[in-house]
Amino acid sequence: MLEWIRKEAVERPKVIGALMILIGGVFVLSMGWWGFSATRNARSNVVARVDGVPIKVDDYSRDYLIMKDNYKRLLRGDLGAKILKDLNFPGLVLRNMIYRQLWIDEGKRLGIKVPDQTVVQEIARIPFFHVGTPPVFSKEAYLAFLKETHQTAESFEESVRLDVLVQRAQLFVRAAQTIGNPLTASPGASAKDANAERVRFQNETVEALQNQLESQSHIDIDQKVFREVSRQLL
Repeated sequence: MLEWIRKEAVERPKVIGALMILIGGVFVLSMGWWGFSATRNARSNVVARVDGVPIKVDDYSRDYLIMKDNYKRLLRGDLGAKILKDLNFPGLVLRNMIYRQLWIDEGKRLGIKVPDQTVVQEIARIPFFHVGTPPVFSKEAYLAFLKETHQTAESFEESVRLDVLVQRAQLFVRAAQTIGNPLTASPGASAKDANAERVRFQNETVEALQNQLESQSHIDIDQKVFREVSRQLL
């Protein structure tokens, strides 16, 4: 389904892989951080659908800017259009969003629930909403953020809830792999090496399930819309 997105990244798999690992650490809980007004008509307002669930142009544009900003902070420098093209950055963003939706659906299938209290705790941990010394959560900073990004508290909190759902679904898969396939440490292996091996197996299990979910899902990408919005963002 996604081969046409991947084709530009195949030539530089090590670079892409390393950068995607970096993104994984900073992209969590970022989905609702930007507000965009829906100004496009219905025909061109959807970039892709995952089992019928739309990925809208405004959401794609938001996440593109978030990921680009994360890259800039991680690499401590701006990313020009050429670098973004070489990385097939628009494709990476869309893949991230598609995989996120696949994990949301899987989390719901597993019956995972994210209570309101957990959402409140996660939002309270976000440094962006902290003020003072020592820094503490500021309701005023939170409300100012919602106003500035044209969001309601309900929409932002739902986005955070879904991000936590994705995390918990992946943690469930990791835990199931560990319980179902306990590792036997090699003679002479240190605890650190044994743990690294366990993490490697867990990561492989998560990736394998993600590939399975992708292959079993109907993913429809509007390439015309995708190319147009990506060109504008580059």
